[in-house]
Amino acid sequence: TEDPSSPAPYLKPPRFTTKEEAVNYFFDYITDEERFTEIMDILEEGVPVMDVVQLILMNSFEKGEINPDMMMLLAEPVAYILLGLSEREGIVATIVEDDQDPEVAEDNKIIKGYHEDEDAESNLFRDKLQTITNPKDDKDSPMKERIEAMPSLLDKGDA
Repeated sequence: TEDPSSPAPYLKPPRFTTKEEAVNYFFDYITDEERFTEIMDILEEGVPVMDVVQLILMNSFEKGEINPDMMMLLAEPVAYILLGLSEREGIVATIVEDDQDPEVAEDNKIIKGYHEDEDAESNLFRDKLQTITNPKDDKDSPMKERIEAMPSLLDKGDA
């Protein structure tokens, strides 16, 4: 057991209590000069984006910056940040590693096809990341609106 007079950081109130505040923090965290190159190198080596997201968010939870609920809310926007930045760097990022899952295999096929055919008129992956690849001034399009406008990773594309 732990001493109640000095609780672990994750047992105290979190530093971030709004999604927008946390997303801005993680964007700055990821794009920090010392960290950015290392993260992009990891993604280029084939480490799945969701593994990196899990590491970043668990570390933040353990430091008491976010609570478990906020961690779940941030998984998608942080993944989109990493995907958008890796695409800008010309990196074909793997989203998850389970290639045995037919849906995952199809997603990876779409992503790889995107990079093989850069001149395609309509591209599902590019369309989904449009808000990240062409960011606008925050006065014109605040971060919260950009994130809310992004399609969900949970959408199956039934249309």
